[in-house]
Amino acid sequence: MSYHKENLKEKLAEIAWDICKTESWQKVNMRLVAEKAGVSTTAFYRHFKNKTDLKAELMRRGFQILYEGMEDVTNNFSSYGAHYIRFGLDYPHIYDLMFGNTDLDMSLYPDLEALSDASFSGIFEGLKSLMSDESENDVIIKAYNVWASVHGIVGILRRSKWQGKQTETLEWIENNLEEYLEKTTFG
Repeated sequence: MSYHKENLKEKLAEIAWDICKTESWQKVNMRLVAEKAGVSTTAFYRHFKNKTDLKAELMRRGFQILYEGMEDVTNNFSSYGAHYIRFGLDYPHIYDLMFGNTDLDMSLYPDLEALSDASFSGIFEGLKSLMSDESENDVIIKAYNVWASVHGIVGILRRSKWQGKQTETLEWIENNLEEYLEKTTFG
């Protein structure tokens, strides 16, 4: 397989993305990615110092996809949250990589840290405009509640599907995310 040096990093990241998206981050290894790209592991390490750099790249891509989809819904808080939940359902392994317990030191990747922080900031800013008479501390407390609820419902919906135990209520929630969020965010 021939490649241009300039696009090898992109190709390696794309291969790793596909493996992570369909299987999990645990299935990604440099030897396999290099093999699928038709290059040596030495070539791989010219573009990524280690697996942690590759992990950061995949997380960065996940946040970019998440935020691109949110550009259209920033004026509607429940649509913003629904998009976030759908991302977790559509990209379960990428979502886990981004939001699961990670050993990645974000301070080594300032741009990634900023993207990660923006996840919570989006919720905070959306609530701030809806809770203009409340103190900043009250808005932050509500933002943490919404943050936990959004991540929790992603886990509940995913688990119910994997276990084949999706109830009518959970099916309704998944099919009516905006309405569910409107009922629960300020209920």
